[in-house]
Amino acid sequence: MLVNLGAEVIKIEAPGSGDHSRRFAPFYNGKSLYFEMINGGKKSVVLNLKDAGDLDVLKQLIAKADILVENFRPGVMAKFGLGYEALHKEFPRLIYASISGFGQTGPDALKPAYDILAQARGGIMSLTGQPDGDPTLVGVSLTDLLGGIFMAQAISTALYQREKTGEGQLLDVALLDCEIAMLECSMMRYQATKQAPKRVGNRHPSEAPFQEFRSADRPFVIAAIAGDEMFVRLCAAIGTPELAQDPRFSTTEARHDYVDELGVELQKIFIQKPAAEWIKLLESASIPVALVQNLEEVAHDPQVLARDMLIDSADPALSGVQFMGLPIKMSSFSDEKPVHQKAPLLGEHTESVLKEWGVKKG
Repeated sequence: MLVNLGAEVIKIEAPGSGDHSRRFAPFYNGKSLYFEMINGGKKSVVLNLKDAGDLDVLKQLIAKADILVENFRPGVMAKFGLGYEALHKEFPRLIYASISGFGQTGPDALKPAYDILAQARGGIMSLTGQPDGDPTLVGVSLTDLLGGIFMAQAISTALYQREKTGEGQLLDVALLDCEIAMLECSMMRYQATKQAPKRVGNRHPSEAPFQEFRSADRPFVIAAIAGDEMFVRLCAAIGTPELAQDPRFSTTEARHDYVDELGVELQKIFIQKPAAEWIKLLESASIPVALVQNLEEVAHDPQVLARDMLIDSADPALSGVQFMGLPIKMSSFSDEKPVHQKAPLLGEHTESVLKEWGVKKG
């Protein structure tokens, strides 16, 4: 994100193997698309932090940098003399950004963590899946992504504060904290009832209908029926206005209480026509509706493409591969078609960065 927003990002890698994500599948023309995805536009500098000379080089880079981002467990950076307290004393304008599993404080701060652990411990797995099924992992590494998004926001805020105070600061983002922050109304339902919310599948815990229905040819989703007036419009659009008068379904509260019965009645109707017909019909009635698309369909979705959310690579070796675009659109951006910048080879920029930054290697 920071590269796409204009930052110069220097990635420090260990000699020999570098970032282990260079070896993550899937591969295309011998390159890890995972690594390419998250490292586009960065500059790779190889340094051995166990070597005194390389450690001095890193400190020279830090002296000239605005921001240091690290994701070691708490205490690891301090062993190299690179802890926040030491660096803040030496470089008071430095913004020190730490991402870890459980944060810099608390009884479990030193424990290792991955996305799946944060999803499990943070409660989101207990909320995901079918009511009669097992807790389910979200289909992407949600917590890892949230950690980066929240840290990017924190960095932007810290830069703005530094303009006023002249001081850098420590930014502490934990994967578990990010997961808790995303619990929205699920946690509020627990606070109101002191009972852990149960899984409801694709349904909404309070609105109905809000679920997947199968058409004659494929599943599709009614995204949300918000309020009684919209439900009346839905019933009229599908040719069953009498459903809106049924006391079991006439109010939001009643539809919630009789959600199973409502689902049965609507499914009888939706199975009669193909999804495309229902989409056209419901959209004409301003009912929120969408197909359940697989990623092949997403990759060809006109709205996705119009928003430059899938973009070509600047790397000729990755011709034909598209990467996710930046979901932030700003009027100051260039009108040129965006491209995904090439990820660096291991140590590709070591010499050029040290020269440009005026760093001497002893």
